[in-house]
Amino acid sequence: MARNSAYTIQVEGLRELQRNVRQLRDRELNKAVREANKLSAQVLLPQAVKESPDGHRDAKSSKRYRPGKLDKSIKVVASTKSAVIKAGSAARVPYAAAIHYGYRKRGISPNRFLYRAMARKSDVVAATYERRIAGVVRDYLESD
Repeated sequence: MARNSAYTIQVEGLRELQRNVRQLRDRELNKAVREANKLSAQVLLPQAVKESPDGHRDAKSSKRYRPGKLDKSIKVVASTKSAVIKAGSAARVPYAAAIHYGYRKRGISPNRFLYRAMARKSDVVAATYERRIAGVVRDYLESD
């Protein structure tokens, strides 16, 4: 069950930049924009791992539950349009969504650790993104 994040960063002129990048059809430029997106989002990784719950296994725990797997599953997925921080996967950490969003039927209250990490680091992410995109524009679009 995918849900939209409560935290996003709006960048003025980003759509125009994306349109210009698509029109240029330059693979190196696309790669540079994707890399800027990824590196900007990776600023959140240490904070997200710190905020994630440290689980413990007890007698009632499922055999599939392994403490520490949630921390290891937090990763950045980037494209030329965006970067997303994800936690869990259907095969390896299927309980990640239940921990993050809660599961009322099972008595699991929400622990929105990814949102807290973004709230704490949003200024740093925005500054990093602005600096990296400015570098891409300077290197690829302004040089003749």
